[in-house]
Amino acid sequence: MVSFNRVILAGNLTRDPELRFTNDGIPVCSFGLAVNRVRSKNEEVDFFDISAWRELGETVANYKKKGDPILVEGRLQYRTWEAQDGSKRSKVDVVADNVQFLGGRADADGGAGGASSGGAQARRGGRSQGSNRDEVEINEEDFDDIPF
Repeated sequence: MVSFNRVILAGNLTRDPELRFTNDGIPVCSFGLAVNRVRSKNEEVDFFDISAWRELGETVANYKKKGDPILVEGRLQYRTWEAQDGSKRSKVDVVADNVQFLGGRADADGGAGGASSGGAQARRGGRSQGSNRDEVEINEEDFDDIPF
């Protein structure tokens, strides 16, 4: 049986990225993405929750803000948990493997060292697209101690 879990989204951040740390000190950045769905008669918007881990998450948190356009490559992750009232909850999130900063909005403060200019790219593991990329192992146990 063939399995393939890959998603590519381009849109605007719906809120400022929030950087948190697991109990083991691993950084994880959470942010929302609004993606326009253009149809012939009307335009709709889809909203996605994104998580970026380690250096990738720190880069997004340091250089992006609400309204900035980005492209996200990653995978879908289904999670379930029990809410405080005892009800079972579930959610599908996107876990980012690669984030590309898109241009189109001028920074009011004169820029953030060029990292928010069009075409700036951040990858999980801190490697650029042109270099040999080593895959980073993500320990699924790290997800258990996230409070959100």
